[in-house]
Amino acid sequence: NGRVKEAAYGTDGCGSSHVCGSYAAEMAMGKDPDEVILITGEAILQELERFPEDEQHCAFLAAETLLEALHDYMTKATKR
Repeated sequence: NGRVKEAAYGTDGCGSSHVCGSYAAEMAMGKDPDEVILITGEAILQELERFPEDEQHCAFLAAETLLEALHDYMTKATKR
């Protein structure tokens, strides 16, 4: 129905990367593409409420990766 029904993440990074990747995947569940693009690094950090300042870049990497995955999916979906 045009909504995310499965989302997962994978990283070989630090614990903060795992946390942010997990939150990004969880935040995407049930959303349509227009809602997924609103999942930014800031939005992930807001969900987390408190996160070490020197690890906050992980939230932005997770959000960028999510948007890249959405772009890949949309590109493949339009070619079908």
